[in-house]
Formats: sequence, C-alpha cells, structure tokens
Amino acid sequence: MKIALTADLHLGIRQFNNKQRWQDFLDAYTKLTAKVKELKVDAFVIAGDIFNKSRPHPGVVRRFLKETAKIDCPIMLIRGNHDSPQILFEKYGGDILHLINDVSKITYLNKKNPTLRIDDVNFIGVGYESYNVPKQIKKQVMDSIDQSLFNVGIFHQLLDFSGVPEDRADVSRSFLKNLGLNLILLGHFHVPYSEECMFNPGSPEYWSFDQGECIKYDLDTEEITIKPARRTGFFVIDTNTCQGEFIDIKPARLMFNIIFETENFSEILHMSKIREYLEKYDIRDVLIKTVIKGQSKSGRTSVKSLTLKKPLIHTPTSILKTVKSKSSKKEIFKDFKEYLIHNGVDKLVSKSIVFWIEKNKEKISSMDEREVLENIREIIRSQK
Repeated sequence: MKIALTADLHLGIRQFNNKQRWQDFLDAYTKLTAKVKELKVDAFVIAGDIFNKSRPHPGVVRRFLKETAKIDCPIMLIRGNHDSPQILFEKYGGDILHLINDVSKITYLNKKNPTLRIDDVNFIGVGYESYNVPKQIKKQVMDSIDQSLFNVGIFHQLLDFSGVPEDRADVSRSFLKNLGLNLILLGHFHVPYSEECMFNPGSPEYWSFDQGECIKYDLDTEEITIKPARRTGFFVIDTNTCQGEFIDIKPARLMFNIIFETENFSEILHMSKIREYLEKYDIRDVLIKTVIKGQSKSGRTSVKSLTLKKPLIHTPTSILKTVKSKSSKKEIFKDFKEYLIHNGVDKLVSKSIVFWIEKNKEKISSMDEREVLENIREIIRSQK
C-alpha cells in the first residue's frame, strides 16, 4: 500500500496579519492534492492542524472539502493542537472535524472511533494530547492495535527531534517506537523529518522565517554564507518496505531571512551598505526579514530607513548590544555630529549643537526635557 502523508496545513491562517497569506496556504494545499491525485496512492493521511483554529471560516472549510474530494482513495485525519475542538464541542459532536466526517468521505479518527482498516492495514489515529501525554497515547494505541494486521499510528505531538529542547518534547521517538506499531506517521513539527519507519512531512507552506533561505552577511569582512530554504511538500510511504519518498511542493513565494553581522555597527557606514545589498534581490512579492546583529556604541538603532519597495512582507529589526568598552568623549561627540548630519541636519548646525552640549554638559543634567529642546531650537534658529 502507498500512503500519502501531509500535516500542518493551517488553512485559514492570516499570517503576518496579511490576507494574501490566507490565500497562500490554501493554494499550497491545492497544489498538494493535485499531486496526490496524480500519484494514485491507496490512502491519504492528514496528521492534524488542518485548520488554524477550531472554528474556521466556512469558506475555508468549503475549499478544503472541494480540493480533498478530488482524491480518489480513503482519506483520514486526526485533530492537531490548532484545530482541536473545545471539550464541550467534542462531547456533543459539534466541532468541525466531526462535521467533515459526517458530510464527506473523509474519516475523522478520534477517541470514539480511533481506527480505520484498509485491507490488512490498521490505521490508528491518536489526536493531539496536552495532558499526561505518554499515558494517554499508550492507552489509545494498546486499545486499538491488532497484531494480526500491519499497524500504522498517526500522531500530532512534538518529539525529541534535533534542536527541540528536552523539556519541550511531549514524548520521545523511542517511546513511540516501543508501542509495537509497524509505521509511525506524525504532524506538529513544521520541518520534514524521517527515520526508520517514522515520517513527519512538515508544513506544505513556509511557517516561519527560519524555514526560508537564510543569508548571513558579515559587514566587517563582506563574507556571505547561504543556508538553503527548507523543503516543503509531503511524503509517500510504501508499507511493504517502510520506505518513504519526499515529494516537493513549491511554496507560494520566496522567503528570505537575512542577518547582517558586525563587531562595531555604524549607522552612517553600514546602513547604505545594507540597503545596497538588499536592493540586489528581486524582492517583489517575497517574504523578507532583515536582522542587524552585533555590537554598537549606542545599542539598538533605527531601521526605518530600510523600507523596501514591493515585498509582500518586510520585517526589519536590530539585535545590537552596546559595546562595553568606553569611548572617549571626543569620539562620542564626533559620532553624534555625524549622526545629525546623516539625518539631514546642516553641518554647521550639527557642529553648533554638539559644541553647546559639550560646553553645557553640567547644566544639562539639571535641565528638564523642554529646556534642552528649547536650547537646541534656538541654536537652529540662530544658524538660519
């Protein structure tokens, strides 16, 4: 039997508060179902987080049912942490997953109906658990497993994958492998992962900037390192061999996570260099995050000047730590004068402001904000 596995569709999400991302996630699922149909698999499994919330928009549900109906094989799903129904809804069968089960050919595997048998394969659906997770999972599997059949467990939990803090993992991979299952299908972790008889497809659309292409630009040496974007798609698994093939689905748009690093950041020297580098990219309709990282005499700096034209999303930020070594007063006043000039203040006016601050530094400490500003305004007026 060939099984197509997907998870973490998050249909209905309005990511980055942008309505276009709502459409992107729907389009990713459309591409996925078209490919699944083309491959003519024997079963289609959705391992949780079909929707981004437990009460999705009716239009999103309609689109999901329309696209899923194109697949001509048994289809099953489990609940994830995002689309987990509220306890009251689930108790009386009033949640969206039960509704989908009733009005379509999709089977919702849950605690009351945890299994679906197709030929000699026994699918056991264990939806997301948030309390006493190992005990809940073990009970559900032990109550449903049939040793005379090929048993496939479907879960939506965070495991001890590489990079996951130990205290955040719900259960370990070894725990699931010791439950006596022949095949383990997973959701919840948004990055593709596989090992012997265990598969996690990740999300078919980019979920966060660290999944996109990561570029590090050293402003001091001008050295550039590029880490390719994560793959997005789904798995097709053969139960005869327990081998899986990852099928790539191209994401809706490119995503870049660009980090500029320096030991001594200067707004005057580096901002123009950063902007020049960014404008080399074709950034129309892409998702881009810009981070300035390192040390600076003044710590955090303004990144408003990094506004770019035509990206769908651009999130500029700075993570600058103040240099611990003290600068001389001369250097501080020089930097401040250059800062004023860089921000459009006349050279003569800038020099006069710095001179006044240096001359009156003792008096300034006793002035309130209004007095300081009034003095600076008077300097500007006198120079004009």
